[in-house]
Amino acid sequence: MNLKTMRYVIEIASEGSLSQAGKKLGISQPTLSAFLAGLERQLGIDLFVRDKKRLTLTPAGKIYTDAARKILLTEEQTLQTIHRLTSATTDTITVGVTPLRGAVTVAQIFPRFNKRFPHVKIEIREAYTRELRELVRTGAVNYALSSCFDIENPDLDYIITSKEELILGVPSFHRLAPLASAVPGSLASIDIRELADSPFVMMAPGTTVRTISDNILSKAGFVPTIVFETNNNLVLSNMIRHGAGVGFLPYSAMLPDADDVFYFSLRPRYYLNLGIAFSGKRSLSEAERYFAYLVLVKDRNDPRYTPAYNGHARTILSEFGSADGL
Repeated sequence: MNLKTMRYVIEIASEGSLSQAGKKLGISQPTLSAFLAGLERQLGIDLFVRDKKRLTLTPAGKIYTDAARKILLTEEQTLQTIHRLTSATTDTITVGVTPLRGAVTVAQIFPRFNKRFPHVKIEIREAYTRELRELVRTGAVNYALSSCFDIENPDLDYIITSKEELILGVPSFHRLAPLASAVPGSLASIDIRELADSPFVMMAPGTTVRTISDNILSKAGFVPTIVFETNNNLVLSNMIRHGAGVGFLPYSAMLPDADDVFYFSLRPRYYLNLGIAFSGKRSLSEAERYFAYLVLVKDRNDPRYTPAYNGHARTILSEFGSADGL
């Protein structure tokens, strides 16, 4: 096993196609096919099951790719450690993040960022949406991974990466729960006015979800009975599950395997924009723009989100995307 061989096999497994993997690796399909056949002869066992549409890992292939990923991760971590020993940090980017989505995003994209900018240190500061905006406005953070809505602080600007549907969760015993779709990945739609007599659990004022929720309810023409408010999507989701009321949630907060909560799309549908908030009074450095690019790429590959780029996002994708073939 050598590193190039491991990377080839991992890419084939990821794409499930020799032609697609070849495009990613920059080599032809026949060359990649010959490589795989030679490797399987050398090992004396098939790594993939071949059918007309897709290559699927065999049990042996799963063992091989799992080991290969661990080896490549170890190699990358070792190189990063060596870089830190031999290189002095020359700059720091402080990123404001929400406790859940934002922190996970930074952890996932950091290795790639660090490979390109080993001298730049990333610090994170956790807060909820309303506080994140204030941290950006005062300069306490360089920028923040945040949701946003049309009504925003005029001191802020945004790199819009994607949009996420706002859905409604109801406890399993609610009278409308039987109307929920039983098809995985598909949500039945509902008019919010059908829940006018239900108690609501809501995100706290100042959050993007609450701003959109208030707008939805205002258009529906009723004032809900609000029994609970929170800044945390996870807390809100659990309150719905335990029967405290119905509530608006981002699509990513949905628990598809839970049997004590059911979800609906709203009719008409509503979305919240996701992106990076920064001060409109300053220009972003190359490292800051590259970090934003990695967030754009990550969100683009997340099936929960739909790309919804604004001008800032398109400019950043144009700056860095050509190297990735985007």
